[in-house]
Amino acid sequence: MDALLKSLLMPLPLLLLWLLFATILCVRKQPLGLWLLCLAVIALWCGSSSALTERLAAGLELRYPAYQPSGAIDNIIVLGCYHSDYSHLPLSSRMAECSVARLTEGIILWHQHPEARLIVSGHLPGLSGNHTQLAADLAIALGVDERKIVRMTQPTNTQQEAAAAAPLIVDQRNVLVTSAIHMPRAMRWFDYYGAEVTAAPAHFQVRRPAGEHGIAGYLPSPQGIRTLTLTHYEYLALWQQRFKLWWDPENP
Repeated sequence: MDALLKSLLMPLPLLLLWLLFATILCVRKQPLGLWLLCLAVIALWCGSSSALTERLAAGLELRYPAYQPSGAIDNIIVLGCYHSDYSHLPLSSRMAECSVARLTEGIILWHQHPEARLIVSGHLPGLSGNHTQLAADLAIALGVDERKIVRMTQPTNTQQEAAAAAPLIVDQRNVLVTSAIHMPRAMRWFDYYGAEVTAAPAHFQVRRPAGEHGIAGYLPSPQGIRTLTLTHYEYLALWQQRFKLWWDPENP
């Protein structure tokens, strides 16, 4: 999806447009405006409540349990996420939270299986910094043997990452690391390209059982709207993926 369209389709811009439309109707003294305004406020409250948004995220995040070691590993594939282009920042701060969480999980697994290759990937066309190289640099700084790192510098999205990794991991024991909320979509792409991988989700948004939020969990919060945004984005991307596979299953 185009970056601008992605931004406009996120929950907060949609809710703000809804509020703006309702306000215009209220100014024009249209009865519908007041109803829409009330509904928008309720939607904003619910959409920023962690107790509610985490339940939506759980439908994606809990499909794959945390990885449990079960023998040797040949490849640990860590999917890319995002980084900052500001070079004055330290390496750990240049990598986005999602990138650090994914890479940290991959590095932990590598230290448990130092015989494995650590495959890092991701290219962000709009940024000058090399995302894959930054990931490799951070992994090396945290003790990974540089000779064990494989860099896939060309893929710009999950589908391309799966297509590029598949030929490298044929008939091997592979673990896939990405954000828990992103894992269902990633696993579907790896399965499509015939790559057998075991999920090792990281960067969970849902970190507590639904009944343990308390009253505070139902109050509006930045974390609530953030979880809603990530969940909303993934469901849109899953529908886009399904459409691609339905439209041209041989060459999506």
